[in-house]
Formats: sequence, C-alpha cells, structure tokens
Amino acid sequence: MKIAVITDTYYTINGVSRTYQEMAKYCRAKKIRLDIFTLGKTSRTEKRGTVNIFQFTASWPVNYYYDLPPFDVRIISPGFWKKFSQTKYDLIHLATPGSLGIAARIMLTNDPTPKVGCFHTLVAEYASDWAEKSFNGLPQPLKKSMAGFSQNIIWNLLKWFYAKTDLILAPSSAIEKKLKILGRPIKIFPRGVDTEIFNPSFRNTKGKLPVALYVGRLSTEKNLDLLVKLFKNRTDVKLWLAGAGPYLEALKAQLPQAKFFGYLKGKKLSQVYANADFFVFPSTTDTFGNVVLEAQASGLPAIVTNIGGPQELVKNKIDGLVVKPATKEFGSAVDFLIKDEKTRNLMGQQAEMAAGQKSWGKAFGQLLKIYQGLITDKKSRK
Repeated sequence: MKIAVITDTYYTINGVSRTYQEMAKYCRAKKIRLDIFTLGKTSRTEKRGTVNIFQFTASWPVNYYYDLPPFDVRIISPGFWKKFSQTKYDLIHLATPGSLGIAARIMLTNDPTPKVGCFHTLVAEYASDWAEKSFNGLPQPLKKSMAGFSQNIIWNLLKWFYAKTDLILAPSSAIEKKLKILGRPIKIFPRGVDTEIFNPSFRNTKGKLPVALYVGRLSTEKNLDLLVKLFKNRTDVKLWLAGAGPYLEALKAQLPQAKFFGYLKGKKLSQVYANADFFVFPSTTDTFGNVVLEAQASGLPAIVTNIGGPQELVKNKIDGLVVKPATKEFGSAVDFLIKDEKTRNLMGQQAEMAAGQKSWGKAFGQLLKIYQGLITDKKSRK
C-alpha cells in the first residue's frame, strides 16, 4: 500500500503534527510506504525507512494565526505538484484545509484515487469566536450576526474542500454529528497516547498544596478566561500552565500566582504532567483532546467540559469529571478534587488504566482497516 498524506503542518508544535509524526513512526515500523507532503520555512526531504517527508516552502507566505496552520494564505510552490505526481498512490489522505490542502484539493478534483479527508479543527467555531471579539464595540445583535456570518462562510468552504473525498475521518462522536452538515460518509479515527512517555513514574516531588495543570495552546478560543475566574483568588491550590500562544502575556497579568512553563517537550513535559494532581481543560472547541489523554496516562483525573471531543475521553465521576463550561459547575469540580484527595487519587488510577487501552498502534491499526476497506471498495466498483 502506498499512502500520501498532505498536511499543512508536520514539524511544528500542535496536535495535528503530533498525529502525523506518530503515523510516520507506525508506518516505518510496519514497513508501509508513506509519503508526507507538508509546508515549512525551508525546502527539505527526509527519508526514514519506508517513510518520506517532503517539505516545501510557500511562494508567498502570510500567516494570520501563527500557531494554527489551517489559518493561512499562502501560494504553494510548484515543486509540490511535481514531486507528488511522480508516484501513483493507492490512497490520498487530505489532513488540513489550509493552503497546501486547498491546492491539493484543486489539483486532485478529477483524480480517481481513493481520498479521505481528516477533520482536526473546528475552524468555523474559531472564525466565529474571532469575529465576535473583533467586533466587540458593535451592538450585541450585530456582533452575533457577524460571528454567525463568519461561521457560515467557513462551513461552506469546508463543504467544498471535502466534497471530492470518499470519506471524512472524525476524531470523536461529538464531532461526527457536527460533520453531517458536510454531506459525506464519516468514520471515526481516534487518537492514541504513548504510555512510556506519559506515566506516573515521572513524579519526583510532592508539595503541600494540590496542583491543577493545563497543557495546550494559550489562546482565547481555549476558554482560558474560565481558569482566570476560578484560580485568580485561590490560595488552596497551585495552577500550572504549559504551552505558548497569543494569550500568554494577558494570562500572566491576570494570574500572577500561577506558574507558566512555556512550551515543553520530552522528559520535562512528562515530569510536569506526573507532578500535578489533576488536569483542567475548559475548552469547548477541541475535537479530541490529545493532552487529556496524556494527562490520564500520567495518572491525573481530568475536568473537561460537556462540549466537544474531550468529554468522550472521561468517564464522569469515575476517572474525571465532565461539567458545563460555566463558573459554578467547573468551579465545583475544582473544589471537589482539591478537597477529596482519596477520590482524586482513585480517579487518577482509573484514568491511567483507561489511557493504557488507547495506544497509537491501536488507533493506526484501525485507520489502516479503514484505508483498506476504501481501496477495496473502489476497486470493486471499477
């Protein structure tokens, strides 16, 4: 099987990149031919066993949201299509509706090769959120109207992007329901976690106060203002935040007592997870929540909202808490995990056990079955 993945992000730091980096490891171990086409600041080719990574530069790069690759306006180098057309693939995987993905969508319009489109990011919701904040000075009805207009434009763009795919891959059941608007067949492709990298054995300290941890992008669409409301005046818990993003300085100003680690990786990230006591993830726009799985593998119960994909990773009141994204409900969950250490520890043990059942190998094994079924189905129709 020869697979091509077209993704606007691979070497950068985000959940999308992490997914395809893990996919490259899996395909290399299984000796599956995988070519990854991506964008970056320099042109480069990397070969690792049966995996080739081709990175191209853009002719005219304009990024208007620096750490979320689907949001860009770039003219793609002609070298991309020249390299891509040299191989006949059994299946093409369109990972992101950014500049590279859109260029591929145009070029592949009449190509008969089986194609899957993967959905990673709630682009329309992000656009709505930004529009509402950008028109903050307008009357509320007009502001809401502009946000809704922005959201509709993006969903129409997504309908066009996925229109020629044979199948759309959704990361969770909650997102699968949202994607029915696209009018294409849908299957779930979950994510996984490496329990050798994320596990409680990295814990090497214990303080007097419990530690609440957030890991992820520091940006407004992650609903981090909720953490500001809940933690700014507390003295019975420590708040740690690991990650980077455009909201970093504003958060530091509002949460002077919190500890900000910046972007972490490797052993340092593993230790931060393991040395916390519970995980807080107030986002309502995440389609899956890789960081929630990493926290669970590290032995942490997680508090997540009842909107989006992360809620499907948590068994409410067993290995974490699923609550409304409101100050009262989320705050009550925080209070509970601070005060009840015994239950918190039991939930953490359950979370670790649950995460142990969600390996990357299992996730990609499921994905390959989806690929094979699609290829077989296409051949039988000829």
